[in-house]
Amino acid sequence: MKKLHLLIVCCLFFSNSFTKNTDNLYQFPLCKGVNRSPNEIFSKDKIEDLGYHSDRSWKRKGFEFYIGGGIYFGSKRTANYYNGAPANSINLHLLWENEHYRKEKIVPSLKEAYRAIDDNIVLREDYNYDSRYSIAMDVSLGARYRFHENWYLELSYSFRRVNCENFFYFDFPGGVPGNKDNPPYSNREYLMAKEDRHYIDFSVGYILQKHSIAKPFVSLGAQFNYVNIKSFTAIIEKKPYDLIFIAKNPNFDPGIQNMPNYRVWSGPGYGFSLTAGLKIAVHPSVSLDPVFQLSVASFGNSSNLPGFNNSLCFNYMAGVRIVMNDALFMSK
Repeated sequence: MKKLHLLIVCCLFFSNSFTKNTDNLYQFPLCKGVNRSPNEIFSKDKIEDLGYHSDRSWKRKGFEFYIGGGIYFGSKRTANYYNGAPANSINLHLLWENEHYRKEKIVPSLKEAYRAIDDNIVLREDYNYDSRYSIAMDVSLGARYRFHENWYLELSYSFRRVNCENFFYFDFPGGVPGNKDNPPYSNREYLMAKEDRHYIDFSVGYILQKHSIAKPFVSLGAQFNYVNIKSFTAIIEKKPYDLIFIAKNPNFDPGIQNMPNYRVWSGPGYGFSLTAGLKIAVHPSVSLDPVFQLSVASFGNSSNLPGFNNSLCFNYMAGVRIVMNDALFMSK
């Protein structure tokens, strides 16, 4: 009975203590030394104060930095520079008319591959005037300064290496006389060119801040570009011939001293860009921005690229940027 009586007294004591502290029923520590109720902790304002799902850092004045990648579609207007035609400053005729290369390298390799032909080999005057670039990779770096909730200035650099593959023909009209099994025929050979394009773009843009996560934007910019022909090679019977070297040294002969030519096939250009995209704010300090860019550009405005088509042409880029704002670096 004494034990039962003691148990009843304890229950009454704790019950009285519990009812006197109903105001503190839901109190629990958020951090050391602080008590807050659930409504206070999980209210919208408090969540934004803690930084979750808040887009305040994307609206205030400040800087953004990004790195991006994508695909680039170059206009075919300048691609005919790599078809080997004699009108271009780098062409197949310079190679074919060089006696060292023709007599000691090209003709022997063709006769070795096609034993039924004689020395009467002709470089066909038929060039591909519908040359095109293959799809290239785009790599970009950039920085923005938001001087207003909706307006920003942007400076960016992009690199694109475009490739152009082409073809040409050798004709063998002098088959072995009287051999009906080896009539005159032609052989297809190939050209491969690599061209580096560097872009610096300065633009002003507008971003729509209607949604905390998805923010469409558009910018208009002025471009400075620089083109450099990295390589241009003729592949004849799987053997490469450097056409840039031949263009620098058209009379090259390994048996005599040749005057060096230090020309670099490169030149500056200019243009304009229109960029549209969608900022997806996955974090108060990080976003993923799918973008599409249209540029109208002129390339190779230099005497180092004689004959290069520098009329304005359309080029396109589609990619994704990883963007970080300055709140990432200022957070404690």
